[in-house]
Amino acid sequence: MIFFAKLGVGVLGTALVARAALSSEGFIHVRVHEKRADGTHLNFIVPAALVPTGLRFVPAERLAEASENLRPYLPIIDAAIPALEECPDGVLVEVVDNDDHVVITKTGGSLVIDVDDRDDNVHVSVPLRAAQSAIHDRDGECADVVEALSRRERSGRLLPKS
Repeated sequence: MIFFAKLGVGVLGTALVARAALSSEGFIHVRVHEKRADGTHLNFIVPAALVPTGLRFVPAERLAEASENLRPYLPIIDAAIPALEECPDGVLVEVVDNDDHVVITKTGGSLVIDVDDRDDNVHVSVPLRAAQSAIHDRDGECADVVEALSRRERSGRLLPKS
């Protein structure tokens, strides 16, 4: 009987640690509502800690252009994220144009983007901590995503060598 109690405590402890690890960087929330009668309605919440792992399964050719376009802005992003974490909550950008309304706010530790136009209503919430860890490697250096992708393309490997 004591064996099963110990086993139960071990399983429960492992589940709690796994949950804490997955939620440590917060959650990404995406909601898409197409305003057509037969429109798509998506609503999902994903632990932000899963994003770096998920990106490893995206084909290199899908990320190469975006990575190349992002590279010049990495120092700006690196400076902006800690500054955003320190600034008070509120509206950062708001654009109203005819039938379109876009609001970017900082709420808690997240960057929240809301878009309401004639056809769609979109809400995206991304924890700032998750955004920063997605563009940094373990040593805190800016990850050279393009180089990693080109190595992966040359080797034909889906996952990088560990």
